[in-house]
Amino acid sequence: MNESKYPFISNAHDPRFLTLHFLQTQQGRSRTGCYMIEGIRHLARAVEHNALIGSVFVEPSVLSNPFGQKLARRLRKRGIPSIRLSHQLYPDMTLAAEPQGIGAVLRQQWTSLQQVRMRRNSLWLAVESIESPGNLGTMIRTAEAAGASGIFMLSPDCDPYDPATVRATMGSLFSQKLVKCLPREFIDWAKSNGVTVVAPHQRDLWTTKLCTTDSP
Repeated sequence: MNESKYPFISNAHDPRFLTLHFLQTQQGRSRTGCYMIEGIRHLARAVEHNALIGSVFVEPSVLSNPFGQKLARRLRKRGIPSIRLSHQLYPDMTLAAEPQGIGAVLRQQWTSLQQVRMRRNSLWLAVESIESPGNLGTMIRTAEAAGASGIFMLSPDCDPYDPATVRATMGSLFSQKLVKCLPREFIDWAKSNGVTVVAPHQRDLWTTKLCTTDSP
């Protein structure tokens, strides 16, 4: 990789670095409508699903993976702006214990409730009040594995673009349609569209009577 092709940032007060750092906050993501990803797998899946990539940031001394290097060149040839971060600044862009040396800024993509079209036997997930961003990411990853088409985010604390959530999805985020709405809006929409909603019960399986008669 020819490092001279990338504008170099080593100053923590550089506006471009501050913009990246701002995206790690909920306020920054809300104001800009953008978010960050870091890692080869995440970026590869973003490309695979035609995510809206605005810019790429790299740390060439860390980006030793040949596929990652090829991915960086491919995105640059597409005209996507790229910058190089110093070895000291790059760790601030990731939650990973072992950064992979490449990341990107992407535009958030939301589907409105009115745009949702339920196909026969399709599966969607609705989530509300998930305390841990990492848990939300795991749920998104599980939803993809189960063949879900998308996810309804029913409360403000369900932020699929939080860095911890994005990391926990392991790239599954890009395969899902994301819908942001209030619980009441979701319920009214489900009723009017004949959607079957299945919800968990507070009682666990082992103490719940599953039979409708007294027979064993």
